[in-house]
Amino acid sequence: MVEKKEHFFLQRLDDLANRTVRTGFPAFTDFMTTKEYMLAKQKAGQIKNAVVVCWGGHEECEHMMCGFFPLDFDEEKRESFPIECICIRTKNDKYAGHLCHRDYLGAILNLGIERSIIGDIRIHEQAAFVFCKKDFASFIVDNFTMVKHTPVTCHVLSHTDCIPKQQYEEIHQSVASLRLDNVVAAMIGSARGKAAALITQGHVIANHEEHTSVSYSCKKDMVFSIRGYGKYRLDVPTDSFTKKGKQKIIIYKYI
Repeated sequence: MVEKKEHFFLQRLDDLANRTVRTGFPAFTDFMTTKEYMLAKQKAGQIKNAVVVCWGGHEECEHMMCGFFPLDFDEEKRESFPIECICIRTKNDKYAGHLCHRDYLGAILNLGIERSIIGDIRIHEQAAFVFCKKDFASFIVDNFTMVKHTPVTCHVLSHTDCIPKQQYEEIHQSVASLRLDNVVAAMIGSARGKAAALITQGHVIANHEEHTSVSYSCKKDMVFSIRGYGKYRLDVPTDSFTKKGKQKIIIYKYI
């Protein structure tokens, strides 16, 4: 049974698709949750009179908007998504504290901005690159001056060529099998029991989909979001096992 919140979101997708067909202009959602993204992907297969595209502003972005375009859509029209990227830099690197994704997001939300207005936040050294809904970019730039106790400056990037690639911490591990509980335990450095609890409680998202079965079989290049622990990408080297027969894996933890 579709929950009320999901029902309203699906109705919103129908309204946006109909608007595009009626006006000939593209229409967009805000940045979507994982559940909304899955619903949008399912809905895309049912819409025949408009092109449905999901985009987050840059390659490797996980948080995306859903856009509805006339049937003559081409890939270059991704530029019409109402997304800006704001570069946030510490004023004085020497005295700046260590700032993480949660610090930047929390400070932005403290401005009174809804989570759906903010997409990915990409950390690179003493800077953060924040994707946001275009209408709110100038407000953030004008009002965002501090992250924790660290003064920062902001500006909107005129182009995305200078956005750095996602950085990772590389972690080498071995697991008895590629069951989800084994992989999650390796990612967060815990016992399988704790990993299993996170999974059954719905705190593990893999490739935009919630998985609650501990025995789910993970695959190479899957991207995981684990609530309270961060985001990870899984690499499974071919025919790479320990002397005891365990599968070697490489975990890339998003920084």
